[in-house]
Amino acid sequence: MDAPVPHRSTAASSTTSTASATGRTTTGAFRPDTGVIAEMIGRPMRFDSPGYPPDETYAEVAADRVRRAWRSLGLTGESHASVLALLQELTQPWGGRPVGTPPERAGWVAIDGSPFEPSVAWAGDQAGVRLSLEAPGDGTAFSRMRDGMAFTRRLAGRPGVSLDRLLAIEDLFIDEDPQGYFTLAHAVAWRPGADPEYKIFLNPAVAGRERSAQRTARAMRTLGLHTPWQALANHLGGEFGPAHEPVAIALDLTGGPDFRAQLYFAHSGVGPADIDAKAAIARDHVPGLFTRALEQINGPYGTAAWRRKPPVTTFTLDTRHDLPSATVYVPLIPVHDHDAAARDRVAAFLRSEGSLSADPYSKLLDDLADRPLTESLTQNFISYRGGDTPRFSVYLAPGLYRATP
Repeated sequence: MDAPVPHRSTAASSTTSTASATGRTTTGAFRPDTGVIAEMIGRPMRFDSPGYPPDETYAEVAADRVRRAWRSLGLTGESHASVLALLQELTQPWGGRPVGTPPERAGWVAIDGSPFEPSVAWAGDQAGVRLSLEAPGDGTAFSRMRDGMAFTRRLAGRPGVSLDRLLAIEDLFIDEDPQGYFTLAHAVAWRPGADPEYKIFLNPAVAGRERSAQRTARAMRTLGLHTPWQALANHLGGEFGPAHEPVAIALDLTGGPDFRAQLYFAHSGVGPADIDAKAAIARDHVPGLFTRALEQINGPYGTAAWRRKPPVTTFTLDTRHDLPSATVYVPLIPVHDHDAAARDRVAAFLRSEGSLSADPYSKLLDDLADRPLTESLTQNFISYRGGDTPRFSVYLAPGLYRATP
């Protein structure tokens, strides 16, 4: 299946009918310093890795990060060779580029500007490894969209993969002049005893942030998720500005009843209590949990650290429930000055909740570290969901690049 060439989206002109489903968009409040933060976008980068030689390729480094995380967790079932072979195929041709030459434009998926970022998730005694991927293209947004679409087509026919739902809404999220920090991104997840699973990240601001909510509403309706979306939109009060801004949509690339859509909302200029209250629509909401996570890890609202990077809430919608579930994403770097400081606050929070051990998390950081944690800047976010099935994830950049002063 060939990847179509990105074209000018006509979706914006057809979103008027969905305005009642989304409410008002607070257009005047959108500024470059609000919404999701991409640490390296627009800044020159330099290679700064003590762990990898400059001639190693992106695919090789990504496979090594996955292997080291896999080994830290004590998982079996995937070999370094099998992971590398998969990544070399999926990331062609850019996966063969040397890491010693930074991308023409920093990636969005990783806080160090790399075109990939691993993450590890714990749910009870189960753990899994995921790798987010973003084609760097030639530095232009159009080329990243084109290469991202080609990446999607290479997934067709893989075990468990279905592109049907994506193709039903893809035109909403492609454009000749894509706006925002990213165009398309993907993720592959490994779990013991199962085939790799895939998802795609879409940019609702592809034609401008003021249209994100309408675009999201139309996509959810097309996907058969109107009921949970309407419940969420109503609970949020029908207004979508920097305080509660849809910044990404993730779709599971699978068929059947297990399909999910995840809506990422960034929260600029609002405190933890408001973020917690907006998550109260979730069927698994634990009152006060998001507030505790944000305050215990990042300190009281109003400090300078809070202005460095906004928190995010992810609402997960599916066809089996009338209400979404919710997960809080707590930003770590650059809110904290280094990984050791972030680790200490996260570990203290996990111990205070008592639902998940902090030991595997701390061990993972040590096992993936290529320099002392007091000198590294790799932890992008941690995510946390409480309730009967607590889940915790950490997102770790590979530490390949730093901004040039």
